[in-house]
Amino acid sequence: MAASTTLPAAFHSARHPDTDRASGASTPDAHRYRVTGATRPAAGHRVTWVLPDDPSAVPEGRHRIRMTLTEWRLDDQVDLAELLADELITNALLHAWGKPLLTLSLIDGTLRCEVNDLSPELPRMRLPDAGEEHGRGLQLLDQLSARWGSVLTYTGKVVWFEITGARP
Repeated sequence: MAASTTLPAAFHSARHPDTDRASGASTPDAHRYRVTGATRPAAGHRVTWVLPDDPSAVPEGRHRIRMTLTEWRLDDQVDLAELLADELITNALLHAWGKPLLTLSLIDGTLRCEVNDLSPELPRMRLPDAGEEHGRGLQLLDQLSARWGSVLTYTGKVVWFEITGARP
């Protein structure tokens, strides 16, 4: 089921430009994480789905991303978008509750993926021990996306990433 969501402009503001989005620490390349003054997505280039609150959300999210990006003629972005969205959806299932919302939008050549959940706890990047099975998803997000971040909402949070260079 597709639905449209709009958050107040205050929720789309960037963290302070001298602060790392995941740890809150100062970072020399913090400019990488600023949200720029984006325009609205072109008609037909924003879609939101309510995913199930069980493990079937992950393959369903991948399927929806693949179908949408193929329709938008962004075949070269599918694998990366699926991989990163997989991490966000899995985190929402493991660390939050309720049905996650998955949103894709395309604005001026930037593909943005958002996952909303009902937990107000923002993600924190950490360095897991070598034997740990979990804890590397945000590192993948940090290395493979152009930008990523998280914001609190009235009902929980949104964790998002952007991939640049996406042109239909």
